[in-house]
Amino acid sequence: MVFFEIDFKPDQLRRNCKVSVDKLEKTDTLVETGYNNDYTVARVPRFFAWKGIIMTNDFYSQFAGNSIKASILSVEILRDALIPKLLGDDSSGILYWAGKDLARQFPVASDDDLVTFFEQTGWGHLVVITTTDDLITYELTGEPVARRSATIKSPDFMLETGFLAEQSALRTNCVSEAKITFQNRMRLRISVTIDHNQPIVNHDPATPIEIVRPQVELDDEQPEEAQ
Repeated sequence: MVFFEIDFKPDQLRRNCKVSVDKLEKTDTLVETGYNNDYTVARVPRFFAWKGIIMTNDFYSQFAGNSIKASILSVEILRDALIPKLLGDDSSGILYWAGKDLARQFPVASDDDLVTFFEQTGWGHLVVITTTDDLITYELTGEPVARRSATIKSPDFMLETGFLAEQSALRTNCVSEAKITFQNRMRLRISVTIDHNQPIVNHDPATPIEIVRPQVELDDEQPEEAQ
């Protein structure tokens, strides 16, 4: 991971910070990720520099409402075979940032919507364990967690961790960071710290996506009462 000093004002969003460095390669793109007020800047290949919001509510609703589920193999090949090779040692930090970016593209309105979104993306079953004014603890379990833990030596869940951090920031309007506090082969816990001393200013609240929920089909004919 490459570390640089970051120059910013307290009333600016951290993700809008400007990096003051020398000797940067022209093919590099700087990506900021925050861990407990420390700033890590990773060099990312230019073709990974995502520009603008390309994922919309229409995109989400089209695929979340599709009855044809995506191949698990295709997802796992991208997640655990291709991306780590492309990103190398910077993979965890970049995935944490990528999770934050996805959260800004797919903001949700409530914990119930967050749980549904995790199920639909194949990330696992999310449960809120504890909630206080400055700390939220989630537990992630389910078949996706167990499957990845059984087949991968050190599965990376930083994408989900960054996603939860930014969802909290969007909903509390305060800088929030997350970290994995427990992990085994069946479950992990992610703690999100909310810093009320760092409110996010000059920020227009994002409109939450409309969560697509499974439809419960009822039989056309009601059973006749026994005579």
